[in-house]
Amino acid sequence: MHCCTGASRRTALEAPARTKHLPRKYRTARSSPQPRPADRDQYTAEFRGDGMHRDTELQLTASCVELVKANRPLSGNDEVLIPVDEYTDADRFMREQRDLLGRTLIVAAHASQLAAPGDFLTLDLMDTPVLLTRDSDGKARAFLNVCRHRGATVELRPQGNTKRFVCPYHAWTYDTRGTLVTARHAEGFPSLERESTQLRELACRERGGFIWVCPRADTAEAALTAFQSTAADAFFTELEGLGIGDYTIFDSEHRIWNANWKILVDGGLESYHFRVAHRNTVAPFFADTITPYAFFGDHIRTVLPRAGIVDYAQRPRSEWSIRECTHLLYSLFPNASVLVQEGHADLIRMMPLAIDRTLVDIITLVPSPGAAGFSEKARNYWSANHAFTKKTLHEDFEIAEQIQRGVNTGANTHFRFARFEGALSQWHSIVDAKLEAGNT
Repeated sequence: MHCCTGASRRTALEAPARTKHLPRKYRTARSSPQPRPADRDQYTAEFRGDGMHRDTELQLTASCVELVKANRPLSGNDEVLIPVDEYTDADRFMREQRDLLGRTLIVAAHASQLAAPGDFLTLDLMDTPVLLTRDSDGKARAFLNVCRHRGATVELRPQGNTKRFVCPYHAWTYDTRGTLVTARHAEGFPSLERESTQLRELACRERGGFIWVCPRADTAEAALTAFQSTAADAFFTELEGLGIGDYTIFDSEHRIWNANWKILVDGGLESYHFRVAHRNTVAPFFADTITPYAFFGDHIRTVLPRAGIVDYAQRPRSEWSIRECTHLLYSLFPNASVLVQEGHADLIRMMPLAIDRTLVDIITLVPSPGAAGFSEKARNYWSANHAFTKKTLHEDFEIAEQIQRGVNTGANTHFRFARFEGALSQWHSIVDAKLEAGNT
C-alpha cells in the first residue's frame, strides 16, 4: 500500500476521539443500470469467475455483501488535505507532462484496433506523433511517426492495413517493424546504414487487452522496468481473463472538457458522489459509498456493489458471478480506466491538452459479433448502453468543469479527502512520488 508523502504538500488529519457516521439507507433495485431486453444473453458474454481466481471472486463478493449489510463504507485511511494548486500550478502541469505521462507507458489503443498483421493506427500521445503497427509476427509495435530522412510525417492515414509505409516527401519506405526497406537513389547516401535508420521505436507492450506506449523514446528502458512489476502482472492477468482484449469497439465519444485532467480522474476513484451527482442515472443501482479497492502497484481494482447484492447472495455460492452483482472498475495508471459490466466494458481515457483542458475518450467495448455483424436489435441494445454511459459520465464532467472554475477563484486552499476515499489520497501520493523521481 502506498502512503502519503510530502508533509508540506499534504496533511493527514487526526479524527476526534468519538465520531458518529450516519450513512443513508441503501436503495435496492431489481433492474440493472443498463438497458436489458428480454434476450440480453444473446449479446453478452457468459462469466463464471474466469476473469479472476475463483477464490478471489468469491472473497470479493462476500466482502461486498458484508459491507452492504453493515451499511458502512471502508474507513481505514486518514482524512487528507490536498492543496488545490496541484490542479492550477503551471510548473506542476509541465512536470506532469514531462515526468509522469511522458515517462510512463499509457493506454494508446485497444487490441482490436490492431486486430491483424499489417493493421496500423496513427495518433498523438502527449503531442508526440505515434505510429502503431502489428507486424507479420503479430507483435504490436510503436514508432515515432517521423521519417528518418528529413522528419516528415511518414503515415498520414488514421488507420488501415499495409505491409509498407511510404513517406510522402521523398518516398523512403519502411515495413511494419520500422525497418527502412528502400530509399530512392540510395547511392546518394554513401553512409546510409538501413539497420540503424529504422523508425525510432517507442516502448510498447500489449497487456490487459490494451496497447500501452511510452511517448518519450529516451525513457523507454525505465518505463518498461516500471511497467513490468509482479503486481502489475497480476492486474493485467485478471483483466485478460475477463476477455477485454477479445471485445471490439462499438462506439466512442471524443470530447474536450474544460477541467484539469486530475479533477476528471478524481471522480472515478470514489462513489461518495453517486447519491447526489448521479441521482437520476446510476445512484439507485449501487450501494452508497461502498467501494472496496486494491492497489496492484500503481493500478487499482475497485468493486462497485449493486444495491441488490444481499438478495443476490442468497443463491448458492457456486452460482455467484461477480459481474452479475457488481461492476469492476480497473484504473489503468495514470490516466485511464476500464469499467467492466456484466456483458461489456467501457474505456475512459483522459488526455491533458492544457492545465484546464482535457480530451476525454469514452469507448464502449462489446463482444465481437463476428463476420455477420450486429443485428439491428443488438445494435439498438449497445447504442442504449453507450448513451447511458455517456449521460452518467457527463454528469461527472460537468461538475468537474464547475470545480475548475471554483479552484481558479482561490476560494479554497485545499480539497478534503475522506477516510473512505483512500484510493484518492493514495493515487495522488503515487503521482507525487513519480514527479519527485523525475526531478532527480
